[in-house]
Amino acid sequence: MLPITDFLSCTDPLDEFDSLSYHQTHHAKTYVTGLAAGRSKTVTGIAREVLPANSERALNKFITEYDWDEDRLNHERLEELQKHGQTRWSQDGYIVIDDSVFQRTGKELPGAGEFYDHTEGEPVWGQNLVYAFYTDDKTSYPLAFRQYEKADDDQDENETKYELAREIITELEEEVGVPADTYLFDSWFAHDSGLIKHVTSYGKDWVGPLRSNRQVTYDNEEMRVDALEERIDKVEREIDEETYKIWTKTLPISKLGEVRLVIAEKGTDEDEDNPVKYLATNKVDAPSAHIIRSYSYRWRIETFFEDSKQDLGLGDCEVRDSDGASRHWHLQMLTYSLLRLGPESSASERLVSKASSLRAQLEHGLKEAIYNMFSWVRDQPDRDLDGLMEKIDHLFLHSEGSL
Repeated sequence: MLPITDFLSCTDPLDEFDSLSYHQTHHAKTYVTGLAAGRSKTVTGIAREVLPANSERALNKFITEYDWDEDRLNHERLEELQKHGQTRWSQDGYIVIDDSVFQRTGKELPGAGEFYDHTEGEPVWGQNLVYAFYTDDKTSYPLAFRQYEKADDDQDENETKYELAREIITELEEEVGVPADTYLFDSWFAHDSGLIKHVTSYGKDWVGPLRSNRQVTYDNEEMRVDALEERIDKVEREIDEETYKIWTKTLPISKLGEVRLVIAEKGTDEDEDNPVKYLATNKVDAPSAHIIRSYSYRWRIETFFEDSKQDLGLGDCEVRDSDGASRHWHLQMLTYSLLRLGPESSASERLVSKASSLRAQLEHGLKEAIYNMFSWVRDQPDRDLDGLMEKIDHLFLHSEGSL
């Protein structure tokens, strides 16, 4: 991997953050630059590839020992995003609550355990984070997270994922003040009526799918929602150039009370399954098309997880200290957000950005790192250009995961 000779320009806003001292800002810029443009996303790898790092020891102390508040840093990150029109949140936006498991091998990693990974369809050994994520028509970025840990035989029961989600919602509503009116859940989080009640206690709306065995009351008869789907006649409709068969009604659902139910079957090719979604919401007066469109925004967090795991080191933290791991994940969210504020060179890249992929911003970061390196070599004429070109050739021809 060729050396990264200077901080990426996307780190400039960190100079205005009050949560970091002068030297801590230097380390934060090192870490963000390494996560965005480096090949290795560990402390060792970042210290090796980002030349301004000074030393691995200093960077490791920044992550595990230095006195700085990652929660305060996170609030400043969100405040910075509100200064820019393309990332400013609004009432029309959505807050997605979801969790992600990333596979690991180390037994001593903080919070590591066996968790069910829905992408793999089976339990895996790894770490599990519960996230809140903001998204709207123009932007997407993470808001906050909590790590879920299973209790072992020597511990009292840890907080459940439902409790962690409620804790995050309380922070967003009472401390951060995110104005988005609607929360989105997957079927796992929508199953918890306590979480739903917590959202509505703040006057917010929610949309989430029901599991197929959820009990509903229809024509004074209680039945599973999938049994109801077999009895009703759906109407075909076009929504955003997609064909759906839809049925909707406000009726009682177990643990949720009187809510709006939308049964939607999306048309697909003949050789594919026709998945049926049972969407529930407290938006009892909203058109079914609005409810279906709203729920489609939940997919943005899946793109965030994929981008972060592949390109920004979400699952690469090797720190065995729980506070250090938390700081790594906070700095990863910071990197994702600062890249969101980076320049976009074309209308097509802006379109990619709206779709919540980071590919355009990551490519810009790589180009900037290469430009900085050549400028560095130009200013130091005693450097071996032939050796440098061999490193560049190796990067583009042999580097795993190069852009």
